[in-house]
This record gives sequence, C-alpha cells and structure tokens, in this order.
Amino acid sequence: MNSHVFTPIKIGPVTIKNRIALPSMCVFFCDPDGHMNDTFYDYVEERVRGGAGLVIIPGSPHGKVSKGRPALSDDSYIPDWEKLAAVTHKYGASLFCQLHPAKFQAGRGMEVETPMDYSEEQLSTLIRSYAECARRCQKAGADGVEIHGGHAHEVAMFMSPFYNFRTDGYGGDARGRARLPYEIIQAIKELCGKDYPVIMRISGNEYVEGGRDIKDSAEICKILEGAGVDAIHVTAGMPASDGYISAPMDVEDAFNAEAAVYMKSQVSVPVIAVNRIVDIAEAEAVIAGGKADMVAMARAQLADPELVNKALGLCDDPVRRCLGCNQGCRDAAVYKKIVCMQNPFLGFSRERILAPVTKPKKILIAGAGPAGLEMAVDLVKRGYLPEICEKAPVPGGLIRLAARTPKKENLNSITEYRVDYLKKHGVDIRCNTLVDAGLIAAEKPDVVVVATGSVPVVPSIPGIRGQKVWLCDDVLEGSIPDGEHVAVLGGGLIGCEIADLLAAMGKKVELIDMITKLAQDLNPSRRRFMLERMSLLPINYHLGKKVTGIDLPEVRILNEDGVSDLIGDIDALVVCAGRRPVDDLMKLSETFPEIRFVNIGDSRKAGLALNAIHEAAVTACTL
Repeated sequence: MNSHVFTPIKIGPVTIKNRIALPSMCVFFCDPDGHMNDTFYDYVEERVRGGAGLVIIPGSPHGKVSKGRPALSDDSYIPDWEKLAAVTHKYGASLFCQLHPAKFQAGRGMEVETPMDYSEEQLSTLIRSYAECARRCQKAGADGVEIHGGHAHEVAMFMSPFYNFRTDGYGGDARGRARLPYEIIQAIKELCGKDYPVIMRISGNEYVEGGRDIKDSAEICKILEGAGVDAIHVTAGMPASDGYISAPMDVEDAFNAEAAVYMKSQVSVPVIAVNRIVDIAEAEAVIAGGKADMVAMARAQLADPELVNKALGLCDDPVRRCLGCNQGCRDAAVYKKIVCMQNPFLGFSRERILAPVTKPKKILIAGAGPAGLEMAVDLVKRGYLPEICEKAPVPGGLIRLAARTPKKENLNSITEYRVDYLKKHGVDIRCNTLVDAGLIAAEKPDVVVVATGSVPVVPSIPGIRGQKVWLCDDVLEGSIPDGEHVAVLGGGLIGCEIADLLAAMGKKVELIDMITKLAQDLNPSRRRFMLERMSLLPINYHLGKKVTGIDLPEVRILNEDGVSDLIGDIDALVVCAGRRPVDDLMKLSETFPEIRFVNIGDSRKAGLALNAIHEAAVTACTL
C-alpha cells in the first residue's frame, strides 16, 4: 500500500478519507432537463465504490439546463443531490458540488458575453446565484462546493487579463480581477456558514499570450485566502489552449504538477494537482514529493473505476490505464455522451450487462487485436472460456503497429491490460495460429468470432506496385524505406503519423492528398499537438492534389484546377490510403452451417479502435 496517497486530509472541517479525487466532468449522462438518472448515479457509485475519496460533481447554478451536467438552479433539484450524497457517503467518500454554470445570460434575456458586459446589478445577481446554489448543496447533504474558475468559464474570465479589460473595481490589477470570486466566496460563507468548505479551481497557466501564468494565478489565490477559500485546485488551459485542459497522450504525464508546486509554496490551504496523472504510482510521487496535497484523477477513473481499490489490493485484476487518446471523453458531441476506449461500459451500465451464462458455448475467436481481446475479456466475465487464435507471433493486431508512431506508445496498454486479464483467468492466446477451415473443423466451436482486422487499400494508380513503394503497415513493422526523400500518399491520420515518423528520422517528406485538411477525423486536442510537432519537421504538403502516376524518382500529381505537375527526386513512396476489412472467414459460414459466425471490429468495418472495442463489448453481452 502507498503510504501517502491513502492518508486522510482535511478541506476545511471535512475529512477526506484519502488523497484521490474524481474531479468535475461534464459526462452527458443526465436527462435533458438536467436531472440525474440511473446512468448518472451508476457512474458516480462505480467510482466511490472503487475507492475515490472525494468526488466533485458539476452542478449548474444558473443558465440553460442540458444533459451535459446536473442542475442545481432551484430547489426542485435538491432531491437528486440528496440521493447522490447518500450514494457517495455509503462508501465513505465525500461529495463536493462544482458550481459550474452555463452562460449567465442563458434563459434570462440578458446579453452578457464578456466581463465588460456585466453591470454591477448583474454581478450582484451572479454572486447571489452562486451563494444560493451552495446553500442548496448544503441542504442536499453535499460536503462542500468548488467554484469553477478555470477554462474561461464566467469566474475564470474575470480573473484573466486575456478577457477582462474592465477599468472599475472588477478589473485591472490582480486584486480587481480577484474581486468577483472573492465576493462569491464571501457570499457563500455568509449564507452557508464560515465552516462550509469552498474549493477554488483555477487554471494555473492559461497557455496563451496575454493570459495568466502560475505566478499571476498564485497572486490571485493568495487574495482569495482572505475571503476564506479552503483549497486550491490547479488546472490548466482555456479554449484558446484547449489541448491542455484534458491533455492527450502527446503531453507528458503529470505535466501540470509543477504548477501545483508553485501554488503550494504561496498559499497555506491544501492544493489539488490535476492533468494527466493516470496511475496511483504517479499520484503517490506527486504527494510524497510534496508537490500537492491531493491529486485529481479524471480520465484515469473513467477508464478504470476500481483504480484506487486495485492499488489498495482490494481487487487483484490488472489496471485499465487511461491512454490519453481523447477519442471518446473529448468527443461527446460525436457520441452524444462521454465514452471511453479502455472502458466500453462507461455510461452503459443499464444497456450492456455481462450476465452470467448457465450453458457456456464453445467460442473460437480469430484475431487478438483490440476487438478480439475485448470480446475475450467480456466473455470471461460472463463465465465463458473462449479460445483465441492469432496468426501473428504476438497479440495486439493493428494497435501494436499504431503504437509505434510518435507519442502513441500508450496504446500498448490496450493490449497489455487485456492480455494480463486473460492470463490471470486462465485463457491462453494461441499465437502463430491461423484460423482456417481445417482448424474450425478440428475445434468444432459453437461460435466463431471473426476479428481478423483490416489491411491497407492500394489505389489503382499506374506504378503503385513498384519496388520502391511501401505500404504503411510495412513501415510500422520496421521496414523503413531507403533514401532520404520519401513521398507519403495520404493525409489522413495514418498518413500524417507515417510522415511524422519518417520526418522525425531525418527524412524529407512530401505528403500528398486530395483532401485539404490533414487528419480531419482526429479529435482536436490530439490533432493540434500532432500538427504542431509536424510543423517543425522537414515535411512539404501537397493538399488538394491527386496522384495520377508513379514512376520513381518522379510522382505525377494533378491539382484541383486540372493542372499536372511533377514531384521529383523521390527515393520511395509509402501508401496510406485507407484500409479494407479482412473478412474471408465469414464465407465459411456456408461450409459450417451449424456454427454461428460473428464479425466484429475492422474485419466488419475498418475504423477506430474505440468503435471496434465497443462493438466487441456489445456483442459479448448478447452471445
């Protein structure tokens, strides 16, 4: 057991049982009117049952209600929060409500967009709204509140010179910019009592020119101590630097801990560190090293709600480590709610049920990539003992290759967790074993799960089958093209990653595609860091151009205006033009009509690993 992270701590008079917090996240699990539902309660309960000492749940004190986060804008929402407090306290955890508004003007007929637009009367209304919401939290049994002063929300905008150009008492120097949160804290303490805890969440570094750095933020927080703030939660970023709010795998773990170190040196109340702290060992290092008093772990506990209990030895299953892929948790607009690549059951507690089976079937899984491995894990949880065959020498499928591109080594955790889980539960993976008609006839399974992945598409372009033409998978397997000048055909995610990889090796790269936006399907936070990295490398871009012929050392291209051109002195070309499913085994369903064949993942439709894993989980629930 770690000796520091599991010791109690006080925020105000409230004792938190350990130093691990689940910070506020807008998970989109609520009803459209902002009421909590079973999915939301399940989400919180899974994490307090898993050991989190403190959960901070967002609650809108005013503004338009939505599915994004719970509301607490009037007394009708108090019963929701009473139930949530009971769920939290049942497991010895503490509940704080983050006062996280929609825009102040929403639903109020007010056009208030920037700090300069607020009249003093409107500011008084705003302050009262925060205080009254805190009082409702107190009535509901919540242990305290947190003011969201990060990421350019209402209070954050007032504290930032990037947004606040007021010349009255609510702007100007640090004291003026701190006045609004100061008065909110005072109002909460007056209404709820001085002992009702208030955390201030603030972006220590805003990472934009004209914004605050950690020294400026600490100056504000020292002022807020005078209002009675009980803890400081040091986050990072704002919309203009969105990549740092929920930093992806491109950013090093615990990158923001040094901001907490400086804050801790300047204030006397507890300091909470957050951002890319993804396992208990990292949390222990932060706390044992005196960098912060608590650690907030958000996506890490989305990926594995039992993270804390596993570290305590209360659960001996391996940890599902957060990847920092940001594919699901930062793409709520795509999936209509937060989802997770590592945890396909997040947000689906009532739809995806791994019910125990009474008469297990014999199931053969062809392929040990992300879909096949997830299927196997979920079947084991139901009571099956599936057989898994993988034609490659090692499991992992395409994830094994994708993890070799820059900043994506975290993807290996997809394979590691599932292989470790299967090994622990007595399921072996038969590598170097091709599933074909002969093996199926010998094994006589009841079900064959086809999870055989995909292969690169090779476009019909003259010369593309030449000796100096590589497929993207060949490069990722370690067959690096000869020569110093390489063309990459394809500007999607794979093409950009190959260009990034080769250019980092010192090769000059020509990246060619008919599209005009690189890696257009990649989530914005990862895309930003990847393109910034690529901008520093020797890569030339030929976008809106079609390759019409390859006769190395020349590549013929055609631009949008129908004008033909040549790119010369090319030593090699790498094809990154999409993927197609490998689904040949599905044809054997006619040969073996007594066997059920199920197709999942890339072998059904080439796409994201997240989608393949979720499809496998859904299928495993119904077999």
